[in-house]
Amino acid sequence: MIERGQCWTDEESDGENESEQFLYGIQGSCAADLYRHPQLDADIEAVKDIYTDSAVSVREYGTIDDVDIDLHINIGFLDEEVATAWKVIRTEPIILRLRFSLSQYLDGPEPSVEVFQPSNKEGFSLGLQLKKILSTFTSQQWKHLSNEFLKAQQEKRHSWFKAGGTIKKFRAGLSIFSPIPNYSCNSSESSF
Repeated sequence: MIERGQCWTDEESDGENESEQFLYGIQGSCAADLYRHPQLDADIEAVKDIYTDSAVSVREYGTIDDVDIDLHINIGFLDEEVATAWKVIRTEPIILRLRFSLSQYLDGPEPSVEVFQPSNKEGFSLGLQLKKILSTFTSQQWKHLSNEFLKAQQEKRHSWFKAGGTIKKFRAGLSIFSPIPNYSCNSSESSF
């Protein structure tokens, strides 16, 4: 889990000059001081646990209370013919970028969506289609999401697995469907 004071940073390129590094240092220190919603941290960690650390990159913009979450979609599994038809570069991931409010997360404004391949600037119509699909989905779902709703859902899910929780009661209810144990009966022992 990411600790509250921890900063997310991407590696700096070797070609940056000193003034860019100075400005980046200011941005990094401001971001560490700004409140980051804990649910955002939990969701980023969940994605990393499922896919790997390299599947997600995060950039904070503390001065404007924004955070960019980049999801790196590996498309190396595509056949060369399909990649050519879709005009994508198989060796480069497609990046889905979502921009959230850093401190409000789900209670903030609807996230903006970008879809791109860094080296594929022209004719990336697949990216336009994916952006439209993701933007439509996000806008339809966003009105139903809130930090409190998600917290309540998680607590409800966790109660299933507590010692006296719902899963135990559910399994007990299912025991009526269990096969009746097969006891061997001798005619001399049975008395009805």
